[in-house]
Amino acid sequence: MGFDLSQVIRGRVWKFGDSIETDAINPYYRYPTMEELKQHTMEAYRPEFPKQVKPDDIMVAGRNFGCGSSRPGLVLREVGVAAIVAESVARLFLRNSISRAIPIFVAPGVTAIVQDGETLEVDYPQGVVRNAASGKAVALRKFPPMIEKIFECGGLPEFARERYLKEAVSASRPKA
Repeated sequence: MGFDLSQVIRGRVWKFGDSIETDAINPYYRYPTMEELKQHTMEAYRPEFPKQVKPDDIMVAGRNFGCGSSRPGLVLREVGVAAIVAESVARLFLRNSISRAIPIFVAPGVTAIVQDGETLEVDYPQGVVRNAASGKAVALRKFPPMIEKIFECGGLPEFARERYLKEAVSASRPKA
């Protein structure tokens, strides 16, 4: 199952600062199962987050979101986070998120247009992120078509499988 970039994502904001580390997002060294991770994700920054996050909430962060180790943010999807929108994202975390089809967007200026608890709209087709109440908006960076296809397929393994199957079918057809 893929992620549909054509849909506008709308949700309640959880706002974080700069340099959110993967150790806090995914503290697997202390909590080895997904159920345990869900109960402790982001608590180093916001102790109430694991207990109060709801499906379709949106995380907004400053610069360098996901810095640190190469841990993916799967736990954020598991607790219901609909999207992550940050001023900038650590390169490895961004790549890992894309490979797992975790909706993550870079939108410089986003922290200035929304506060904790407000409603944010992520309108990827229009290339904007907007505060639903004030109407203030900033541009979000669009992905190259191949990255969009990875999201559509549900992640990099699914994308590779689909591409391989297409090539295998094409190779098996008799040449005219």
